[in-house]
Amino acid sequence: MYRTACTIAAMVIMTAFAKDAIPVFARTSPTTAVRRDQEPTLANMAANAPKLRVIGRIKSGLASFYGKMFQGQPTASGRPFDMHELTAAHRTLPFGSKVRVTDLRNKRSVVVTITDRGPVPDSRVIDLSLEAARQLHMVNRGVTPVRLELVAYDR
Repeated sequence: MYRTACTIAAMVIMTAFAKDAIPVFARTSPTTAVRRDQEPTLANMAANAPKLRVIGRIKSGLASFYGKMFQGQPTASGRPFDMHELTAAHRTLPFGSKVRVTDLRNKRSVVVTITDRGPVPDSRVIDLSLEAARQLHMVNRGVTPVRLELVAYDR
């Protein structure tokens, strides 16, 4: 009962934050031209980047990844799968949820967006895109122990 209530609470909170999938500093207007002297620098982007806030720890377990075989195929959310994006498949989290995945072996972490349902094996907690697996340095291992945290961008 408690677990169900926590899951529902996390889903309600994430729906409030899931509408803004693109960070403020990454948005561009197609009608406005950017002058060379106004281009964002790495220092400006870091200063203006929204801060990540951990809403709650979800679960720890094994993560796997998927890539070329599903490239371009529609995901459960309707978006075509792109193995070069930071996306993932999770069984219960709402689409658009942001999740920080931390590799428990090397302590690397990456923030992914939930766009699909899965993983198929019950022994896994999340399926990552190939790019997310590369950033965690888990491509050669295939499966790695991870910790999942639900996050939101502070405005």
